[in-house]
Amino acid sequence: MDTPTEEKPPISKMKFTPGDYMFLGFMVFVLIAVVWVGILAHEEATKTDESKHNGEVLVAWMTEAGTKRFEPDFAHGPCAGGLKASEHSQPVAIAAAPAEPASAQATLLPAALSASDKEKSTQSSEAVEPVAKAKEEVKGPNTWGACIEHIFALAEFKEFKNPFFDEVPKFVAACVPTDASLTGAFVIEKLVATAPGSSVPYIASQLVDTDAIEAKMQLRISICDKGSYAIKIAEFEF
Repeated sequence: MDTPTEEKPPISKMKFTPGDYMFLGFMVFVLIAVVWVGILAHEEATKTDESKHNGEVLVAWMTEAGTKRFEPDFAHGPCAGGLKASEHSQPVAIAAAPAEPASAQATLLPAALSASDKEKSTQSSEAVEPVAKAKEEVKGPNTWGACIEHIFALAEFKEFKNPFFDEVPKFVAACVPTDASLTGAFVIEKLVATAPGSSVPYIASQLVDTDAIEAKMQLRISICDKGSYAIKIAEFEF
């Protein structure tokens, strides 16, 4: 007796539907977007690190300069500390004091004075002129604006660039997250110690171009990251 053979149902071949193609296309798009975002994040992190490095280089230079800028032979004059020409003008003014009676005497000379005495009196009165000129040349203490301009003119800082905008870094009062133009900028603050027992150890304020730098200063430098948030670099003495 013959046994009946079982017929197997035909196997249908799987085919991609339009929905499958759309899903695969979407997954490829997501993959490319993730890779692209990663590349952008890496570039921004690199630029932030470069900005931090710029700040560290500036801190290192200013910290070293802070230990030498009160010496008489300090090489970077615009950043020197202490009093300048006003300190040396006082001896010149003292030397001028004896010259005044000589000039007054010249006005009371009788006509019978010899020509040589008149010439000596004239020379004494003319000696006052260099003193007056020296007083006119007296200048005040160095300022931060002149100092930072001198620093950026040095060879090691000439190529300093804000990596986010490829321009010379600027100094701002504070990093403001709502202002994208501050990205990569420097913030330098001077720290003034408060009285003992105060709730805050110091008061921070912006170091502006017109600030005098004749005395020792405690400074803090930060940079603004991609989101214009402040990243502290260091606190140091200048």
